[in-house]
Amino acid sequence: MKAFKKGLKIVFWACLVFFFSWSPGFCLSGEEIAWKVYHRPVGKDSQAEARMILIDPRGHQKERKMKIFTREDEKARYTLIRFLYPKDIAGTAFLSIAHHKGKEEQFLYLPALKRTRRIAGSFRFHRFVNSDFFYEDLERHYPPKYHHQLLKEETFRGEPCWVLKSWPQKKKDSIYGYWIQWITKAGFLPVRVDYYDRKGRLWKRFSSSRWEKIDGYWTILESTMEDLKKNHKTVLKIDKIIYDQGLNPGLFTRRSLERW
Repeated sequence: MKAFKKGLKIVFWACLVFFFSWSPGFCLSGEEIAWKVYHRPVGKDSQAEARMILIDPRGHQKERKMKIFTREDEKARYTLIRFLYPKDIAGTAFLSIAHHKGKEEQFLYLPALKRTRRIAGSFRFHRFVNSDFFYEDLERHYPPKYHHQLLKEETFRGEPCWVLKSWPQKKKDSIYGYWIQWITKAGFLPVRVDYYDRKGRLWKRFSSSRWEKIDGYWTILESTMEDLKKNHKTVLKIDKIIYDQGLNPGLFTRRSLERW
């Protein structure tokens, strides 16, 4: 009888270990979490109607309307942003091509100059259309270019998250010293990011206030990027988004930027 009970106990603990070892997210390393974020499903393509709201230290607001298109194939993930309103920014367009093996290409079209500019080198650390996002913030962040450390597990707005610290392998690859992300366990969605300068001082904060699963894909619908040093904010709101509609690949080319 004792041997039978002992055998049951061994089976119980073996099953328990097996269950937890195969549970999603069990014992993931920082690097593994970074890869999960990198490969997070975002659909074959998407089209969104969005608003960008700039808020200065006095609370004055400027609203911009734009459309955001994305597409992914076996080579890269493509993002096209085109501003529609107001008049002073209408027609401005941005194209990002994030190759799966780490290479990033970014282009900005300015209708007033009727020319497209490649975003490269130190210009990656400039502000995107005078918002609180840098061009670097719009990159996909290929995991091998950075160190990753899992700090802890914590909830953010009631959602269980991993808290991941990352910093560049090479100093030239980022304007930041490091950043800390709150990544949801359901969907590997970065819903908060604290950015620190190279002296270790908190500089900027990206924070999501609303996200949902739409057509099977986790989607951030409202977020804020705040420059804590300048007390300036940029709010992004997605008013409508449609996934997997079969967008034309020709839309995501440098030539298409200038068709306005």
